[in-house]
Amino acid sequence: GKKMELFPLALTSIPVLWFHSPLVASRINVALSGTAIQSTTDWGGLAERSIDGNSDPDFEHYTCSITAKQAKPWWRLELPGVYRVSEIVVTNRNIGRSMLNNVEILIGDSLSNNGNDNPRCAIINDDPGCLTQTVKCWGMEGRFINFYRSSHEIEYLQLCEVKVYGAAARINVALSGTAIQSSTINGGLAERSIDGNNDPQWEHNSCSITALQAKAWWRLELPGVNANRWRLNNVEILIGDSLSNNGNENPRCAIINDDPGCLTQIVKCWGMAGRFINFYQSSDAPEYLQLCEVKVYGGKNPVHHYMIIKGGLVYKYHCW
Repeated sequence: GKKMELFPLALTSIPVLWFHSPLVASRINVALSGTAIQSTTDWGGLAERSIDGNSDPDFEHYTCSITAKQAKPWWRLELPGVYRVSEIVVTNRNIGRSMLNNVEILIGDSLSNNGNDNPRCAIINDDPGCLTQTVKCWGMEGRFINFYRSSHEIEYLQLCEVKVYGAAARINVALSGTAIQSSTINGGLAERSIDGNNDPQWEHNSCSITALQAKAWWRLELPGVNANRWRLNNVEILIGDSLSNNGNENPRCAIINDDPGCLTQIVKCWGMAGRFINFYQSSDAPEYLQLCEVKVYGGKNPVHHYMIIKGGLVYKYHCW
């Protein structure tokens, strides 16, 4: 029956290391869930071949992508959300291997210059001893991953496989949803507001808009501009499972208005559950309803989940 004595520890004398464990634990190739495009295509070498899960380096087996011979060629992977990228595994072609020399790997959320202005993870070159190499990006965060040769030299860019490992920082589930609205004018389709493009300029075809009508609404169905900002005033955000009155009788999360002093706003919905999310102007006065982007973050167990909505110029709303 000896008693154990407990002594307080001097915490300042103990070194503490903090890690984001998902970066270490995740070995799922998230590139398989992404979408690939490239600056040009030659010899039938489509961009998506480089994320088909097949690392075969023989171009004749239809597993590699290749651009046309050009200055500043690029290949871009769009992930299904924002990821903290731990490493990227790249497989080169077994001939013409110098086409992968001096290629920058860029990671970020911007589509400026086709994504080629994002921060750099690394500059890679062909490894004479191995066709496949691993690049550490140490948790760089972004939705877009570019392979970019910034030289003005005329050259191809070819890749036989790109694998990406990391952890989701936030997954925009709106990208997997379906958007409709009460009416459409000037080609402002509802789906533009969930295309992942935050561009607030109407002329760039990135915003939705209804016709001038009473009780305009926009609705997002989840799976299982530079002007006229007042068009987002007095808009109700409704969340629920009912399609009664086009979903506009579901419970209300909030009523939103443009904030003249800030382009970004946050709305907390405290874990409200539902399949449908509506934006609804309940007034009988004829009015437009316009949105430039709606992003929704959530899950079955709502702990720190988000919904981000961008409208008018650039608006963000979070459902927590």
